[in-house]
Amino acid sequence: MKSGQKIVFVCGHEPPLKSPDTALIAAALISGAKLAGEKPLVDTVEEIDGDAQRTAIWSVDGGSEMTFRPNFAAETIDFAEFRKRFEDEAWCKNNPDHPIAYLRAFADAFTDIREQLRGRKPAFLIRKGKRFAVIPQDAEFEKKQEILDLLG
Repeated sequence: MKSGQKIVFVCGHEPPLKSPDTALIAAALISGAKLAGEKPLVDTVEEIDGDAQRTAIWSVDGGSEMTFRPNFAAETIDFAEFRKRFEDEAWCKNNPDHPIAYLRAFADAFTDIREQLRGRKPAFLIRKGKRFAVIPQDAEFEKKQEILDLLG
């Protein structure tokens, strides 16, 4: 994060692969938004009253701007033409402001994000009073213990 940077948090309680927030993030990214920080997703699981509570928080640069330039004539096409354009990367690049190009960019971004998330495990969120620790599931036992010792 940069000094003075405005951060917008998108918080949900579903695994990122199942969350509609992930689609929102993909749509924002293809529209010009930027993620904030080196680790823009904090995905944790915490025990609350004996139940596991999943929390996924995306950090988005609130100052990033999105510009839309819808400048195309209305048209009616059949599915075959829609598919032809959607699957044609060159057509999408040559018509970047057409809705089909936006849909293709969204589909690609959403698929990429989901691939990056696949196999990722949530970190453990542990609270003691007003203090908390986030511990990666795959951290070595010694590292986990060190973090817990710092928590008190």
